[in-house]
Amino acid sequence: MKKCLSNFDLKLVAIITMTIDHIGVVFGTIFYNFLRAIGRLSFPIFAFLLTEGYIHTKSFSKYFLRLLGLAMISEVIYDYFFYGNFIYLKANNIFFTLALGLLTLWFLDKGKKLIKKHFKEKIDEVILLPVTYLLIIIIFGLLAEFLNFSYGLLGIFIISFFYLFKNNFILTFISISLVTLLLGEVMQYFSLLSLIFIYFYNKKLGKKCKVFFYLYYPLHILVLGLLKLYLLG
Repeated sequence: MKKCLSNFDLKLVAIITMTIDHIGVVFGTIFYNFLRAIGRLSFPIFAFLLTEGYIHTKSFSKYFLRLLGLAMISEVIYDYFFYGNFIYLKANNIFFTLALGLLTLWFLDKGKKLIKKHFKEKIDEVILLPVTYLLIIIIFGLLAEFLNFSYGLLGIFIISFFYLFKNNFILTFISISLVTLLLGEVMQYFSLLSLIFIYFYNKKLGKKCKVFFYLYYPLHILVLGLLKLYLLG
C-alpha cells in the first residue's frame, strides 16, 4: 500500500485534530466528548514527529530550547483560557511534554552508548539495555507526572516507543497500544487511530512551514479564547 503522507501532511492532521479538541475544551459544546475523542489523535502524531525531528536535527540543543521556549511562552495563554488563571500549576501544556520527551531520547542514546562501551558481552547488552531504557523512561515519565505535564508518564512512554521501535511498525503498534490501554483513560483509546496516519508516512519532508507550526499552538488558543470572551460579552 502506497505511503502518501509527508511530514507536512502529518503536522496538518495533528494541528487540525488538536484544534478540534481545543474547541471542545474552550466552548464546552454538546459535542464535547465527540470533539475530545477526535482530539486524542493529535498527541501520538506530535510524538512521532518529535522523534523524526530528533533523528534529523542538526542541533539537539537548539531543538530542545525551541520546544522549551515555546512551552514557556504558551503557558500563560494556555493557563488563562483553559483554566481561568494566568498561572495554573496543576496542568502544563504539551510542549513541556515534548521538550522533556526529547531530553528522554537523548538520555536513551547516551545510555545505549555507555552500555556498548563498558559491556562487551552480547548477553550483558541484551539484559542491560532494556533495563536501562525502562529506568530512563520511568524516571522521566515520573518527572512529567510530578510537574503535571500533559500526558505525563504515558506521553514519555509513547515518545520513547516511537523512537526505540522506529524501524518496526508492528512493534510500534503493539507497544503503544499496550501502554495506552494500561495507562490511558478510555477516551485516550481513540488516540490509537492516529497510528493509521503514521503508517502512511512516506519519510518525506513536504512543504516547509516550520515557523507557522511553532506559532500555531499559542496563537490558536489565543484566538479561541478571545472568541469565547467576545461571544460571552
